[in-house]
Amino acid sequence: MRSVFLLVTGFCICAGSVSADYNNPPGWENDPYFTHQSWSFTDSSNPSAPDSGYVSPGSPVFNLTAANHTWVDDLGMVYDPSFNPLGQRQGGWRVDGPSGIRDVEREDWFTIDIPNTPNPNLTKEIWIELTFMVKNLGHAGTISNDVDLQIFADGISDGDHQFDYLGSIEEGLGGSLQGEIWVRSASTFSFFPQPGNETITLSGWLDDGFYVVLDQVDVDTRCIPEPATLSLLGMGVLALVRRRKNR
Repeated sequence: MRSVFLLVTGFCICAGSVSADYNNPPGWENDPYFTHQSWSFTDSSNPSAPDSGYVSPGSPVFNLTAANHTWVDDLGMVYDPSFNPLGQRQGGWRVDGPSGIRDVEREDWFTIDIPNTPNPNLTKEIWIELTFMVKNLGHAGTISNDVDLQIFADGISDGDHQFDYLGSIEEGLGGSLQGEIWVRSASTFSFFPQPGNETITLSGWLDDGFYVVLDQVDVDTRCIPEPATLSLLGMGVLALVRRRKNR
């Protein structure tokens, strides 16, 4: 199991960024196989399609699966450490504890299914950004042990179909007047060969009295030719250049 959230004990606050999700995308939009989908949870639909404007060959679906969940309309104002307001958050799914069994078994909280076109010559890369709120600073410090984000190819949840975890970047966005902490985490995964679809799963455990509020999910994907394909392409270009020179 790969926990992708790191210890968050401080903030990297950027004024104005808290109300603008999809804040630091990976810059893949010029890739010919680029896809993008976001969920901002402006209503209680579940399962739910992505927000309008998504780019995908099919119809991605978000499905909240946690047993003890509630849709929250008004998530309140976010403040920096000096209690300056940074922005209002609207719409999110709250998962309450108890959930799973600590140190024994995590409960699946949500899945995202993204359709794809299989290609044996391409590597698939996925970037996923989660914006969420936890109960307090202490909870932010333990979230890395509480949750696990995994991606599987073709709907098969085994080691042969699991995407490789490449790394993540986290930032604290601020807090509420009640001491809740907002966090944004962006992680990247890869898998070869490109599958027919990808299933993203977030699972976790929570003690009684603790909760996580998922406010926004952003997912970008791209495809990378394998080295052998790039070599063949380079050889083809070189041969074409030689033919032209010999004319």
